[in-house]
Amino acid sequence: MDESRHSHLRWSYLSTISTAGMQLLASATITRFLQPRDYGLAAMAMLCASMANYFTQLGMGRAIIQKPGLTEGNIRAAFSLSLATGFGGFILLSALSPLLALYFREPRLTPIIIAFGLSLIFQASSGVAGGLLRREFRIRDLAICDFLGYLLSTFGLGLPLAMKGFGVWALVASNVSQPLIGSIAYHIARPHPMKPTFKRADYRHIGTFGGKASFTTSIEALGGSLDTILMGRLVSPTLLGIYNRSLTLSTQPGYSLSMGLTRVFHPTIARAAERSLAECHKILTSSERQLMALILPFCAGAGVAAPTVIPVIFGRQWTSAVPVFQVLCVVAALDASYHLPNIQLEVLSLFRRKLLVQITFALAFGAGVLLVAHKGIVAVALVYAGLEVIRTNTLHLISARSLKSSYWSLVSSWIPGLICAFIVGFFLYFTQKYLIASDLVIPVIRLAMLIALAGATTVAVYRLLYRTTVYQPWISLFRRQSQKVG
Repeated sequence: MDESRHSHLRWSYLSTISTAGMQLLASATITRFLQPRDYGLAAMAMLCASMANYFTQLGMGRAIIQKPGLTEGNIRAAFSLSLATGFGGFILLSALSPLLALYFREPRLTPIIIAFGLSLIFQASSGVAGGLLRREFRIRDLAICDFLGYLLSTFGLGLPLAMKGFGVWALVASNVSQPLIGSIAYHIARPHPMKPTFKRADYRHIGTFGGKASFTTSIEALGGSLDTILMGRLVSPTLLGIYNRSLTLSTQPGYSLSMGLTRVFHPTIARAAERSLAECHKILTSSERQLMALILPFCAGAGVAAPTVIPVIFGRQWTSAVPVFQVLCVVAALDASYHLPNIQLEVLSLFRRKLLVQITFALAFGAGVLLVAHKGIVAVALVYAGLEVIRTNTLHLISARSLKSSYWSLVSSWIPGLICAFIVGFFLYFTQKYLIASDLVIPVIRLAMLIALAGATTVAVYRLLYRTTVYQPWISLFRRQSQKVG
């Protein structure tokens, strides 16, 4: 890996780590001032806004990253389309909000959905600037913008409002202000022409690629959101809140790490695709190896340590979330793993194959939720985990065939992470059950000890067993120059 890519990844992961730290701090603070029903209401409204956003954003940011020979006309066309669909989505969502509230049997939802709908406009206005920053590998600027957006929205608005008793509106303020702040920051970092263009040629590639990407992503998002869509009607806001918080806590760190890598992976593999499939395969396997080397041990450790993690992070009133959180840690590991082959297929314009997988997953997941929802949220999580195993492996099989390589050549990159995950899980289970189980050990201290043990075990495993393939690349990532370790 050259020093330029090292630098891009370094900044991307610095942003990811800092944001993940703030998310953990936010979970440990804001959650204590809110009730599960607040998160249940927010989850329903956020779902409505997110689905509208997927259908209206038209994948303009990704089209900007992918298009060879990008012109000023393409940029103007992408921004015009984004802004028009953003405003259109907000108007449509606002009009449908009473019907959506009726579907969820929650009359309190109408104003909350409308407020969340404002994020459609803010996200639409930032998509092109964000795409240009990624295309130009300005990862440092992206990292700073994202960090400021999360910091100011969460701790400048969300936490103070939660402490003052605003309930669900604290979550609304935090989530809506984040894309607004991000949009302002993106435009300061990367100004671009905003004047509309009326030349059909400017829209041709942008609209075609973006539309395909947006439609496929929308189906993917729909499949991944069916649990909330259906449970929002079938269970109480309190149970939905417990499920939503467990899903967020389990998947957000892995998702953040995955997104930290994809900021660099997407433009890198897009350029590699212009040269050869062999180069794409090499980038994909090395990226998966590094990503899963962290994700798998993290998810294994989090699942094993759940009886300690949940009370410390959320408070003792959330202990019923422990079993569902443990199952969702499996979902988290698999969810993080399929983003890279998903992007690779998109870069090669293999939308039809992706779409078939996502539609099948959505139908199976929807049917599964309907069948087991009456058995509780743990049963729903088990269905999610089982189907995620199938979806992830299917996408890797399709990805391997598209690169004219074997399925094993891709999934074998998981082996270091799987071995480390088993060892970390074993040590944490033994320590939590037999060495620090006493009530004399303060829960926060117990969690800190488990985190330290997991970190030390992970470093030791990779240093001893995978020094050149895993340990050195991660260590050198945060050094100014690549050099041998030890």
